[in-house]
Amino acid sequence: MRGLPGKPGRRLVAGMIATSSTGLGLGGVPSAGEPASAGRPLVVGFGEALIRLTAQRRLPLEYATDFTADVGGAELNVLVALAQLGCQARWVSRLPRNPLGHRIVGHARRHGVDLDIEWDADGRTGLYFVEEGVHPRSTQVLYDRSGSAVSRVQPGMFDWSLILSSAAAVHSTGITCALSAGAEKAVLEAFEWAAGAGVVTSFDLNYRSQLWSREAAAAALRRVLPSVDLLFASPFDLELITGSDTGRDLAQDLRRTFDLSCVVVRTQREVSPGVLQVDVDAFGEDQVASGSARASVLDAFGAGDVAVAAFLAHWLGKAPLEQAVSEAAKASAYMYTIPGDTWVRPSAEFDAEDSRLGRIRR
Repeated sequence: MRGLPGKPGRRLVAGMIATSSTGLGLGGVPSAGEPASAGRPLVVGFGEALIRLTAQRRLPLEYATDFTADVGGAELNVLVALAQLGCQARWVSRLPRNPLGHRIVGHARRHGVDLDIEWDADGRTGLYFVEEGVHPRSTQVLYDRSGSAVSRVQPGMFDWSLILSSAAAVHSTGITCALSAGAEKAVLEAFEWAAGAGVVTSFDLNYRSQLWSREAAAAALRRVLPSVDLLFASPFDLELITGSDTGRDLAQDLRRTFDLSCVVVRTQREVSPGVLQVDVDAFGEDQVASGSARASVLDAFGAGDVAVAAFLAHWLGKAPLEQAVSEAAKASAYMYTIPGDTWVRPSAEFDAEDSRLGRIRR
């Protein structure tokens, strides 16, 4: 696909920290334009990060008085997990130049993610409030992200030819496309640059009903799909795009229609109160593979992003498809046991089939 002209000169590295004599930028990762380390593929992610405010003691939001503040956002969640899985990770975004923007920068840097930030002098950081439910009360999310810095992004703000010059893959989601027409165009711009440079394009449909209608989402996402190599979806996402009932054939039909390299479908179902089974199915041109794992649910957020990261890391590492889906399912299940949106890689191998719940390893 034909590349697009960039507009260099506006990129600001977060924190304005100069690169070291080794050529490494923030988080020990090469700055844009520097070659990636051998054996450590660089994944670039483009999207929004928000401040997550979680009501304590699982109280309904209207009664809560205490909140914990964390950082969350689909693309950044994926990159944090990828950094822990041995990949290089670079996040591209816009942030307000204020304490909340700096909070997000610090979060990314602490987890080894490099940054290409367009600072917005008068923008705002998106917020989302979480009311954690417990069976049978569901978890609720309230967004306050209208007019955020990323929603004001426009094509040409980022020099994708430089940012993607040493990348193995670029990742974004339907959430970013939902923020504004400019954000959707920026995703398309990044993917078209990537296609011209032979960089893998990774996209998670990630439909959010609070951000846009089904009709608007389906139309926009179908505009992005022709530029996608590796697609991640839920069964509901597939139904949204195709207008058909979900099923295994639906993923293959979508893969053939848009000439996708692989479609990865993550399904979750409750097998008992508070216990989920996670199934990850991958549909390639010549192969189908499935993996599954179970976990008790402490926090429902970020599990899909971790599945994306684990699969992508193994995909880029040329692992067998069976291993990629197995690791994606296990990592996703493990994420359900971690509070917040940020995956913390287990120090010991996570055995999702071990039935000795509540055991102490000593």
